[in-house]
Amino acid sequence: MNADRRMTSEELLQELRAALDANTGWVPALCAPGGPAGLPADAGLSAVVGRLLEFASATEVPAPLAPILQRAAEAADMALVSEGAAMYGHLGAAYAYLTQARGLVDSDDL
Repeated sequence: MNADRRMTSEELLQELRAALDANTGWVPALCAPGGPAGLPADAGLSAVVGRLLEFASATEVPAPLAPILQRAAEAADMALVSEGAAMYGHLGAAYAYLTQARGLVDSDDL
């Protein structure tokens, strides 16, 4: 991403999808093989919200990540009922929560 421009709403949604991707997503990899499955690359926002909620409550997800995934799901859910700048803000919050969760995974502090 170019540091001189902000991500678009579609790019933020694509990042959420990428984290949950059935083949390459880091969130499904945490739960494999017994946890929830990932999503197809073209999943809609409502599917992203639903799957984030499933992962947040999955027993296979490390306990410190569950509330962060829950907050990501809640932010993405708010984007479903928002428009314009508000929608963008909620998608950005969901992305930030997933970035925070990924940082925990990468730091081995789980």
